[in-house]
Amino acid sequence: MNKKVIQTVAFVAFIGVAITALYYGGVFGNSNGQSEASNAQRVAQKVEILKYSDYQCPACKAYVPIENQLKAEYGDMVELEYRYFPLQGHQFSDLAARSAEAANQQGKFQEMHNLIFQYQEQWSQGGAEEYFFDFAEQIGLDMEQFEEDLESDEVAETVNRQRQEGIRRTVNSTPTYFLNGQKLRQNPRSYDQFKAIVELYMYRSEG
Repeated sequence: MNKKVIQTVAFVAFIGVAITALYYGGVFGNSNGQSEASNAQRVAQKVEILKYSDYQCPACKAYVPIENQLKAEYGDMVELEYRYFPLQGHQFSDLAARSAEAANQQGKFQEMHNLIFQYQEQWSQGGAEEYFFDFAEQIGLDMEQFEEDLESDEVAETVNRQRQEGIRRTVNSTPTYFLNGQKLRQNPRSYDQFKAIVELYMYRSEG
């Protein structure tokens, strides 16, 4: 009698352990387990984001924090590249683009780019050239070279070439984004939406 009781208890215990192991092992179709396994098997691919932008465009400035957050989260897996697309309706946008490109001639594009967007509201109301010269001095540019480059044909041609490139690619408003060469038909409205689009391209199957 005692032997049968012991055998019964042992059997029940074995069944309980087996069921627990099967459940947590995902054999019963644990969705979290499947999702984690699927994510682990996917290989991330670099995403190239091209932005056609106008420095005097408030919407272009509004997307800068989102772009910075994407870079902070994904690092080298996301490459951001800026394209000049000054709109004719903005009085100082061409000058702003040429100022950024003149700074680029001295290897200080990002520094000038950041300051131009940071103080967009101020220089957009007037005195833009004075602001841009102040920015150039702040970031340590050779001021004579900056002034020369600002008025040079080479810098003007670079800005115009990028704008014409955008027109050929059906850019008609700013900002306009291309991800891995494909134009976004509608800009995302939040960081989470932009992140979802980036991850779609990042984990897109080549097949």
